[in-house]
Order: sequence, then structure tokens, then C-alpha cells
Amino acid sequence: LLDDGRDCEHYNNPLRDLSISRHIADCQTFEGGFGAEPFNEAHGGYTFCALAALRILGTVSLVDIDTLQSWLARRQMGFEGGFCGRTNKLVDGCYSFWQGGAVAVLDSYLGDEMKSSEISYDEQMLQRYILLCAQDVNGGLRDKPSKPKDFYHSCYNLSGLSVAQHAVKPWPLDALGASGDDLNELFGDRSNNILGRTDGVLNIRIERVQEMRKRFK
Repeated sequence: LLDDGRDCEHYNNPLRDLSISRHIADCQTFEGGFGAEPFNEAHGGYTFCALAALRILGTVSLVDIDTLQSWLARRQMGFEGGFCGRTNKLVDGCYSFWQGGAVAVLDSYLGDEMKSSEISYDEQMLQRYILLCAQDVNGGLRDKPSKPKDFYHSCYNLSGLSVAQHAVKPWPLDALGASGDDLNELFGDRSNNILGRTDGVLNIRIERVQEMRKRFK
């Protein structure tokens, strides 16, 4: 059965083959995160991709959620406020999304059961790291201070900032309702720092996601 209780055998879509979800679940490590393949080290990028794929396929229930939550919780750095990508690694701005987004996807899945809209990391500390440490004074964003800015880190710092600012909601979203007051705790100047809201699973602006859902419905 899928997470919503439907029988996956009723789908003709080959992507609904349960062997795909089982392979993804097999990439979960003893730590709780996911590697690129079974028995690899747990890594933030693979963890987000694995969890988002399972959320789309409706099979998050195949994984060990308790160990996944524990591993994700330990990736936010207590002093810096940003995330690291692997155990015993340094903070890196791009994991604001890879790890922060994975937390949001998992919280959204669990929130479906608990009717909760809270995110389970310190969103203000993450926003502080992105805005004060990852942001270059001349524009663009970076891994950490002393590192050069680049497009990759600009993209995923901003993606992580959007996730940190906007409250977790059930997925997929049925309505836009995401631009104004429905926000997490904010760091800094509310009038300047708020970004547009993205779909936490797809990392695309929600109005674009709504357009695609209407077109392919």
C-alpha cells in the first residue's frame, strides 16, 4: 500500500513499481540518512533526493523514520546555525536546502498524520547563517565565509531560505496561499528578507507547480 492507503498495483505507471521505492529505501544507512547506493555514506544531497522521491511515490513509510529524523537533527550546527552535509563535516550553505529541505519534506509527511505545520529545526538560526555568513556583501551567496560566491550556492542558499521562512503545509498544495502572513519565525528585516514560497518537494515556486498540475491533470 502507498502512504495514503491506496494499492500501488492499481497503477499502470511503471514508476509506481514498488521495486523502485524499495531500492531507494535500501540506500538508507545505519546512521539514518541516505547514500548514493546501498552501503554508501549518508549524505545530505542524496537524502533529500531519496526522501523527495519517496514522497512523490507515496512510499515514505518504507524507511526508518526515527533514525532519519535523528540523523537530520544532528546536521544543524549548534554554533553556526547552518547545516553540514555529512557526519563530522563543516557547515556549508548549500545544505540549507539539501538538509533543511529534507527536514521540511519529512515534517510535511509526518504533519499529514499529526495535523502539524511546524518545522523541526531552528529556522531563525538557519536564516541568520544564510543572511549574515553565506551572503556576499557584493551579491551572490557562498558555502561559508572565505569561500567564493557561485551560482550553485546562491541557488541552494536561497532555496533553503525560502523553506526556512515558509510554514510546512500538507503536500501537494491545493491552493497558492503562500505569500503573506503564513510564515515561520523570521530573522532580520521582514520587509526585505522574505522570499517567494517554493514547493518543498519539487523546489519550484508554487505558482509554477500549480500551473503544471492544471496542465497535466
